[in-house]
Amino acid sequence: MGGVKASGDMRYFQILISFEHAKHLPGNVITDYFNKLELVTGTGVIDSIPTCIVKVEHDGIDIDRIKDKLTDSLIIDKILQEGENFAYLKAKTPGPIQRIIGGEEEAWIMPPTSLSKENGFLMTIHGTPKGLKRIKDKLELLIPEKMKMRISKLIIGDWMAAPKLPNKRNLVIKTAVKMGYYDAPRTCTQNDIANVLGIKQGTVAEHLQNAESIIINSWAEQTSNS
Repeated sequence: MGGVKASGDMRYFQILISFEHAKHLPGNVITDYFNKLELVTGTGVIDSIPTCIVKVEHDGIDIDRIKDKLTDSLIIDKILQEGENFAYLKAKTPGPIQRIIGGEEEAWIMPPTSLSKENGFLMTIHGTPKGLKRIKDKLELLIPEKMKMRISKLIIGDWMAAPKLPNKRNLVIKTAVKMGYYDAPRTCTQNDIANVLGIKQGTVAEHLQNAESIIINSWAEQTSNS
């Protein structure tokens, strides 16, 4: 997402807004229909509006019937996978906070990012110090003194240690991690990942195998030189 290249001068920060303090924001309507919304992965920015794949949990609603009521905060483009009480959605997030971040070339939204009545609104943002500073200043004007922001130290080592993957491969492996493919025991299959992303199982297998090879070889090279 965005146009930031990996460098040694990257940071992240998190914002946490209680449910009470977030009531005036358009995203609050999401909690009228979903118990929880959680970012799986970002997929880009269109006209300063972030696009993403999200997981939603609910009490058995018909998403097709209610999606027109959410367009100020969650534009649902496609239901990728659906169960009795959950769904994976391809969506745009046009809310004011998301637009601020989507308009910044040097920062982007990452997991963990979630929204629920119980825990409020949590968002994690990665970027350059300058990009994060611009976002922080704009957010303080939007929600003055009503949100907690935790800014990290520099994450030079962790950022530089991570090998750069092609965009599609990066999306597949991040989705696999988020869905629990690498948990022990696994909580999803390659077919589940393929259904969410709208691609073939064989394509998922190829991307995961190649990504795992790059990551493991990179780790082995770095640890042998340390």
